[in-house]
Amino acid sequence: MNKFFKYFVSATVLMLGFTSCVQDLNTEPIDENSTTTFNQNAVFSKCYATLALTGQQGPDGDCDIDDLDEGTSSFYRMMWELNEFPTDEGWWIWNDVGLADIRVMNWNGDNALVKGLYYRFNIDIKLCNHFLANADTSTDEGVAQAAEVRFIRALNYWYILDMFKVAPFSIVESTDYPEFVTRAKLYEWLVGELQELTELLPEQRLSLYRVDRHAAWLLLARTYLNAQVYTGTAAWKEAYDAADAALAGNYQLLTTPSDHTAEGGYKYTAYQKLFMGDNHANGAQDEALLLVYQDGVYCQCWGGSRFLLNTFRDANMVPSGSADSWSCFRSSPEFVSKFVNLDAASAIKAHEYEMPDALGDDRAILCSYNKYVASIDTVDGEEVIKYGENTWNLNGAKAASFKDCWAVLKFTGVKSTALTPATSVGSDPSWPDTDIPLMRLAEAYMIKAEAALRQGNSGEALDIVNNKIRARANAAPLPSINEATMCDEWSREFFCEGRRRSDLIRFNRFAGPQADANSYNWEGRYNQTSAAGYKSCDEKWNWYPIPNDDKASNPNYALIDGGDGY
Repeated sequence: MNKFFKYFVSATVLMLGFTSCVQDLNTEPIDENSTTTFNQNAVFSKCYATLALTGQQGPDGDCDIDDLDEGTSSFYRMMWELNEFPTDEGWWIWNDVGLADIRVMNWNGDNALVKGLYYRFNIDIKLCNHFLANADTSTDEGVAQAAEVRFIRALNYWYILDMFKVAPFSIVESTDYPEFVTRAKLYEWLVGELQELTELLPEQRLSLYRVDRHAAWLLLARTYLNAQVYTGTAAWKEAYDAADAALAGNYQLLTTPSDHTAEGGYKYTAYQKLFMGDNHANGAQDEALLLVYQDGVYCQCWGGSRFLLNTFRDANMVPSGSADSWSCFRSSPEFVSKFVNLDAASAIKAHEYEMPDALGDDRAILCSYNKYVASIDTVDGEEVIKYGENTWNLNGAKAASFKDCWAVLKFTGVKSTALTPATSVGSDPSWPDTDIPLMRLAEAYMIKAEAALRQGNSGEALDIVNNKIRARANAAPLPSINEATMCDEWSREFFCEGRRRSDLIRFNRFAGPQADANSYNWEGRYNQTSAAGYKSCDEKWNWYPIPNDDKASNPNYALIDGGDGY
């Protein structure tokens, strides 16, 4: 794998028109022989690198965004946190700056994470605009690079569309303040842009960490799937057709496990292999339409796969391929109940490699119990191993301990070629090699199934879910399907991949009148002053506000018509 290049450009060129929260990308040349001349390949690499890295020199020390802990400023980490923390999938127990309000749906335009995510998206878009303004497209490679950078820009704009209700918008390099546009206008532009990219991008990706036109089809399908949220008008047929086009490429679901039990080792299911330390080479890469590069030596970042590994673990769990553990996120009872009745769950004792068999679903990569070596003593010349026990329970809302619900252990640095997790060796003892599958083929199947259901074809929806999604997971077929079971299936397949908030909103289960009427009651809705524990959630919590300092500094915000940036 190649190390991402560091590059520098003029501060004038990259002036964002936002506040000083965004740091100019120029400092000085990388060495005395370097210049600030536009380096197309370096800037191209940097555009992809924004999905994984936070600055110019490894995990910390020269960050892209000022006034925010660099480790938390990652595109992926902030997107993940704001899409997972307010939902029914789990509970973050640390009191990091800004996170408490995200957890309980009480944020505002001064929230540090909201601001950080907003500026991350916009600085990445500005970088893409810089590339497109300066790139040489007189060669086939230049044409492909330009199309791919347009896709990365579109991806950032999709997240803005999904997470904010109004947005600053500019697709040219300029020192002017960007105009603000409504969701409907941004949706219209994004659909047109992605339609063009389905023709402009290569038919097949030119290397593992680059995208082709099927990624554009999938992002277009995702956009159509949420059209009713964004514009008030559904586009189910369009979502179905775009998902079908995404499925027409050379990608395929990974269905082959790695079974080492005959040698006294572990079995890693096909689903587990999607999130393991060798998922760039174990077959998982053939399911990933967009794989975010991670490497223990060349791509160190506190907000990538190290965040995903350490967040969910304590020091006494099955080895994960990382020497560190943070013990700060655990599941919710509502999430556990999607795999097993909670009354029966209390009797289940299993770690992450046992739980899929215990619950009859390979996606149930959860931990309720594990035995660990507490000490090794020598008695009469022989080793005596003393064991300790790690046990999680199923407490309800407000539980503040890491062990107050089952651990969620989807991502690991363990390689599927290793006999056991303890024998797996990565490129670095602390920084994992696990790539992040930001877009994978299972999403196209799920979009197609949901779009079929929404159009009244529950038979086709059930067939796709049972014979593609659940069959790969060795889960029993569903007898029938409706909106509620479809929403649950999205969670079972994509839990902790940074999309739950969006799915709940589409099914009217996050905030607003319908969600309130059904009293969806996970921790984010918990109200300590209510005897019932239920918190009514205004519809505005379905999106995040524009940071107050950007509203104050950009005169175009006052011109927006019909938006709501709080």
